[in-house]
Amino acid sequence: MNIVILGAGEIGSYLAKTLADEEHNVIVIDRDPQALERVGRIADVGKKLGSGTDWQLLESLLELSPDLFIALSSQDETNLVACAMAKNLGFPKTVARVHHPSFLNRSRLDFARLFFVDHFIGTEMILAHDLFKSIMNPGCSTILNFAHGAVQMRSIMINEKCTRTHCPLSELNLPENLLIGLIHRKPAPGEDLSKARLIFPRGYDILLPGDEVTLIGEKKVMLQQGALFGIPHKQVRSAVIAGGTPVALQVCQILEEEGIQVRLIEPDATLCHALAKRLPRTTIFNQDPTDLNFLVAEKIPLSDVFVACFSSDENNILSASIAKQAGCEEVIALLSEENYAPLLRRLGIYYTLSERVSVSNRIHAILQEESILSVASLYNNQAKILEVKVSESSELVGIPIAELSGYLPDDFLIALIENRGRIMIARGSNILAPGDTVIILTHPKHIPELQKIF
Repeated sequence: MNIVILGAGEIGSYLAKTLADEEHNVIVIDRDPQALERVGRIADVGKKLGSGTDWQLLESLLELSPDLFIALSSQDETNLVACAMAKNLGFPKTVARVHHPSFLNRSRLDFARLFFVDHFIGTEMILAHDLFKSIMNPGCSTILNFAHGAVQMRSIMINEKCTRTHCPLSELNLPENLLIGLIHRKPAPGEDLSKARLIFPRGYDILLPGDEVTLIGEKKVMLQQGALFGIPHKQVRSAVIAGGTPVALQVCQILEEEGIQVRLIEPDATLCHALAKRLPRTTIFNQDPTDLNFLVAEKIPLSDVFVACFSSDENNILSASIAKQAGCEEVIALLSEENYAPLLRRLGIYYTLSERVSVSNRIHAILQEESILSVASLYNNQAKILEVKVSESSELVGIPIAELSGYLPDDFLIALIENRGRIMIARGSNILAPGDTVIILTHPKHIPELQKIF
């Protein structure tokens, strides 16, 4: 596809690289020549210096027959105006990133219609809800919902107390409609962190202490995962948030609504005063969250969860590490660079990936929206989890899954099937029907084939 991206910031650059790596033709627009130079160093993309609201610049790109215009600048108003111009000039589809949640509220005004936006991406809102799910489910590093919430995916750590290790998966006697979809195995002691393995498991594979396991299943069955794998359930009544970012603000608002006691730590005094006006039930400290003496004096380790929510990975890793050192049992860090994930796992810190991954997943779903309903990336894009709708013209309709296995690669797994609201593990005797929703785990290289297959 031919794709135009407005904005060469962190999110725009990451998206441009992932799309270019998948051999899409990408052009990036930005007013900052240095930002364009940076994105040019990491991705094979076209670059245009200028404003996204310059209609003549946008019109000049029409000769390239663009399929999609994505506005990812830091200003909501710029993104909305750029999408309106692009659509009226002839761009077939537009996507706008927005920070303020009011643009997602259609109770009074339909901003999508007013500004000719086909898809809104509220990054901070998405991320705040992702963090909330992690906060409310201690022990799970990733939680995703599919099939309108009927199917859930969770990634959990296997500890030394788990009684289901060193046993073939086929002999685990897991509940019906619960599947182990991926195993991320850390390197042996002394080995380089890059030696970690990602396993698309089969019945003969085993679990080992220290493995991170991705479970997929019916939502009500997933509630049993703690008891199944020796993860004690702990009710969350209090939380500490480090960093006064827009994401942190929305997380605090969600926690307030849930009746959870919230404390927020922010070193900037001006920002603390602004936050205090919007968070009436949150206790706000104008302090440095990396001050170990302060954390101990305020009994921060007694809170049920500590969340590092700054805008930089370095601040989040540092504050999360010190919170862990102070004695906080459950610590979550917001992370934009997944290469840091092995370090956090070794420190016993959970993480939630930042906006750029959420945006990339959403854009990939939009690109394939005829059949792919949603896309999620795992382990630095080594694996994708996709929610796919089976079309009437699909090549797979009417064929038992057992007869397809010989044609599918080892890193491609049909995991679950939703048929008219009924969830079932995909077994060899199952036959796909038009309208079914299928949950698939695959290496990203197989995604282009899915549009043809399904």
